[in-house]
Amino acid sequence: MSANVPPKPTGLAAPPQTQGHTGKSTAPQVQTLGKTLVGQLYMVLRTVRIHDAFNQTMLLATEHLKDTLNTVWSTLGSVKLEFIEDQVYLNDIRLRLDAQSADNMKELGSEFRARGLGGLTFKRPVTSEGIRALVQVFMQANPSEADPAAFMREKLLELRDLAVEILGPRRFQEGKGPVEDISVDPRLWALQTYAKAVLAVKRFITEAGKDSAVDGDPRLKLTRIMQDLVDIAFERANLLVRVSAIKDATDYVYNHAVNVAILSVAMGRALGLSRGNLVDLGLSGMFADLGFTQGLLDTLEKAKLDDKDKEAMSQHTVNAVKLLLGRGALNRSSMRRIITAFQHHVHYDGKGGYPEHERGRPLHLFSRIVAIADSYDALTTIRPWREAFPPAEALRIMMEERGKKFDPTLIKLLVNVLGTYPLGTGVMLSTGERGVVYHGSADAAAFDKPIVKVTHDDKGVAMGRTLLRDLNERAPDGKVRYYITAVEQV
Repeated sequence: MSANVPPKPTGLAAPPQTQGHTGKSTAPQVQTLGKTLVGQLYMVLRTVRIHDAFNQTMLLATEHLKDTLNTVWSTLGSVKLEFIEDQVYLNDIRLRLDAQSADNMKELGSEFRARGLGGLTFKRPVTSEGIRALVQVFMQANPSEADPAAFMREKLLELRDLAVEILGPRRFQEGKGPVEDISVDPRLWALQTYAKAVLAVKRFITEAGKDSAVDGDPRLKLTRIMQDLVDIAFERANLLVRVSAIKDATDYVYNHAVNVAILSVAMGRALGLSRGNLVDLGLSGMFADLGFTQGLLDTLEKAKLDDKDKEAMSQHTVNAVKLLLGRGALNRSSMRRIITAFQHHVHYDGKGGYPEHERGRPLHLFSRIVAIADSYDALTTIRPWREAFPPAEALRIMMEERGKKFDPTLIKLLVNVLGTYPLGTGVMLSTGERGVVYHGSADAAAFDKPIVKVTHDDKGVAMGRTLLRDLNERAPDGKVRYYITAVEQV
């Protein structure tokens, strides 16, 4: 095989060889230019999260990207950058990237997939102004909205000086090379997966821990559903966290199990756990309170518990272990679920919680994560004996227990995942407007400056249209435009 031809992926059709203006192979140039292009595009998208469009750093990054794009254009006669699964192609030649470039490519691919994009084709050379406009449109295409790709197409049509074509996502198909991927509304996918998870848990519980009903319907296999939730966590972590804000007091046990699983996965994702470990963690969180199904569901709905009730409730961890032990052969994954179910109510400092004989023993990482996810979802859900706490208040309560009831490092991680003001928090803005936290900041460092959906104007009149306030947005003088003055009950 020629050194200029990339190796054919196993079972896949090899991409066509790119030819330059001279008709000769230009693969070596594609490799060099492609690495530079990936690095500079990554840098521009990273910089725009920190600086405005006319900051000197941003101007310099934009200028470099423009020069590289135009160099590729003049050398190859076209510029087509495409992300297909875990690979990136420039003009249909797969780029062979070093470790740093590969990391940049993975992040870029995630940004594109989050917006329903497969790549971009530049129909002619670009200007610095055109690049800045493209980047602005790209960042405005909110991954949490219904169709960010359609938004981008509409906006790009308005930029007559910028001839850019959006490529749809593609995937590899055995023996046929890349094929068009089916477009799926990310929010609908997340909601459908959540609904399937609740239904699967409910069926699992009503079968008293026997998986026969679930096994009979492959759509409701808990492991497969958890793998889908993990995929969403990798692609749209913020969207996954938003779905976990769904509450249903009438089906508390089932929704709680799924919410704990989702919050645990989101925390594990932030810790950098592998997909396999995240699936185990999510299932551990989902099964942690399985013991409540053993004669305790009615007790859960009591407005007041006596000492006998409290003693019975404390046995739910042992009940869960018995159920999990009765499900067949033990392996690493099942042992993690058993340990988590047994330990997740033992306090981090070893001085409280139950079972009492577990106090003072080292707690598994999964147990410490699930303990936090379990408490947060319970606090933010209405119960027969109390109203639900607002998300920000629940975090404050839990922060007071850091180092005692909860692992202090993991509590900080939860705050980073949810933001200082978690999704759904009611807030009053400096403008006098009221609203709810709608989305985390696009800048991971600004988790205390979310995007707020305004529900009432400064006169208290309900909004008749959608109005979003980005608390990370700054005026020309550098001052923030909006900030939170108070947290309110929604």
